[in-house]
Amino acid sequence: MFVQKRHSFACLAALAALLSVGCGAVVSNGHAVLVGVVYTRVKYPLTSDLDRTPTAEAAGSGKVIRIKEPVSGYGIYAEFNSNAIGEIARSNGLKTLYYADIERLSILGIWRHDEITLCGEK
Repeated sequence: MFVQKRHSFACLAALAALLSVGCGAVVSNGHAVLVGVVYTRVKYPLTSDLDRTPTAEAAGSGKVIRIKEPVSGYGIYAEFNSNAIGEIARSNGLKTLYYADIERLSILGIWRHDEITLCGEK
C-alpha cells in the first residue's frame, strides 16, 4: 500500500513538472516570442524594419518593473519607472534613434522586468 502511494505521488509530481515547464509562442510586433509558464527570459526587437539602418554609435537603456496581483483576475498591477522611448532617449542623451530591443524577464507571470535598449547617436 505504501509503495503504491509513493508511486502515485511520483507520477503526479512528474506530471506537474512537465506541465509547469511548457512554453508557448506569443506574437509581439510581428515576431513570435517563446513564453514559459514558470520562467521567461527573452530578447526581441521592437523595431521591425531595419533596411539600411546605420550602425549605432551609442546606446542607452531603461528598466520597467511590473508586479501583478495574480488571484482576483482583474488585472491589477503596479508598474515602476517608465518605458517611454522618448524619455529613455532623453535621459541617455540620444538625439537620433536607429532601433530598439526589449529584454523581458518574467516569473510566474507575477513579476516582470523589462529592459528597453535604444541604439542611435548622441
